[in-house]
Amino acid sequence: MSSAEERVARDKVQVPPLSGVLAAHDIVKRFGPVEVLGGIDMQLRPGRILTIMGENGAGKSTLFKILAGQLQPSEGRLELNGEEIHLSSPHAAHAHGIHLVPQEPMLLRELTVAETMFVGRMPTRGGLLRRVDWGYIRERAAAVLETLGLEIDIDRPAKNLSIAQLQLVECAKALLHDCRIILFDEPTSPLTTREVETLFGIMRRLVDDGCTLSFISHRTEEVMAISDDIVVLRDGQLVGTAERGGFDRSDLLSLMVGRPMKTVPRRDTSYTSPEVALEVSDLTHEPRFRGIDFKLHRGEVIGLAGLVGAGRTEIAETIFGIRKADRGQVTMGGETITGISCHDAIRKGLIYVPEDRARHGAVPPMTITQNITSGLMERVRRTIGLMSRSHESEISAQAVRDFRIRCAGLDQSLLELSGGNQQKVVFAKWITTQPRIALLDEPTRGVDVGAKEEIYELIESMARDGVAVLVISSEADELVRLCDRVLCIYEGRIVAELAGEQITPHSVSASYVDGASSGASA
Repeated sequence: MSSAEERVARDKVQVPPLSGVLAAHDIVKRFGPVEVLGGIDMQLRPGRILTIMGENGAGKSTLFKILAGQLQPSEGRLELNGEEIHLSSPHAAHAHGIHLVPQEPMLLRELTVAETMFVGRMPTRGGLLRRVDWGYIRERAAAVLETLGLEIDIDRPAKNLSIAQLQLVECAKALLHDCRIILFDEPTSPLTTREVETLFGIMRRLVDDGCTLSFISHRTEEVMAISDDIVVLRDGQLVGTAERGGFDRSDLLSLMVGRPMKTVPRRDTSYTSPEVALEVSDLTHEPRFRGIDFKLHRGEVIGLAGLVGAGRTEIAETIFGIRKADRGQVTMGGETITGISCHDAIRKGLIYVPEDRARHGAVPPMTITQNITSGLMERVRRTIGLMSRSHESEISAQAVRDFRIRCAGLDQSLLELSGGNQQKVVFAKWITTQPRIALLDEPTRGVDVGAKEEIYELIESMARDGVAVLVISSEADELVRLCDRVLCIYEGRIVAELAGEQITPHSVSASYVDGASSGASA
């Protein structure tokens, strides 16, 4: 047995021992004059899962950052097992066994999976001339991933992972820190139903072994399925708490948004016209996808369904010009646009709202106004070449109202907004360009239930105005709610097409799971 193998055997991956109670007492957090948390009292108990719900901007992520040492409270105190603790940094939180799995994956993408899991805690070996113990890193990383049932190659560059895989690797890092209290900030938002089930299986095992878990989610079905305790925040205030069975779905939604919520059925009106807005023929980008054929009409909403990694995002990126096609053709309004630049695509009225807002959708250090109006720059350059400050502010203020973006002002940077409000800014940036064709990749990822319905209504309004819309979504209910047709993708191929009343949650899921064998052999 090698020295690395001996160390892995000695450090065999085990679930941390029983954790204690982590309590927050009268927590207040202010950013300048803005109070984002006001007097929060809650506790996380061992062997239980506490879920925090609330609209975007309710203060959920801010509360988690305080519990994880990333932010300090303006007032109030934290206690662990009845003793007051002061978490001045994430390192201090780790020392108390508290680990935060962030909403946006923070892995260093140029490193391998194994390497990025150990950043900041690189093990070494040797005497005076100590060096990194790469063998131990690889063995230990593989052992942790195996323990969690994650089939991810430890030698694969992190930059080649999907956003869902990056999130799962972030989850695995918690065990490397030997943490007993694990906080998950919207871990399921980029995951498919199957991946959510995998994550929930991991979470249940951890709580069965005495760990304390808490997570943030907007998805009421998930909350009802996994939670032992539920806390609801609204506008920085705690407005409801209950144990399992104490809430029903309508109660949760009403508490979150502060008003009764009604269930909206799938729209029964189609705005599809005979005019073809976008035609894709034999589009191929090996090894991600091949032989993609479909037509998208003006006023039509088409959905792409499938497991993460099936090739859905890559199809949209190739249509938009981010990726180069190996073969095939993309035609827009009768004009071939295969291989044109993204700038040219935008000028022609084709937009792409990406899934990963931090990498492709926005510039976090820039202000809300700068981000929203940046999508208009190409149009401005082709006309008068200038945009006044007052015009920028007018456009941004209208977008903030239309999208209900919660912010302190138009000059606030995206870094200071909640994840859901960042997503709204990205969406607003492109919709203000008045596109002819919109490619929307997980448009409601990280968006609360109230804002989600507003985005649905906006997409329907776009279709009514003749915009052709392609929606990629991992939520079957979302596709049912929005789409005239759904194309089901499996391993880079279209394996089924559903239309009208054929589109149900069951049929969407079954088409790319049960139909996989036929698609793979096609």
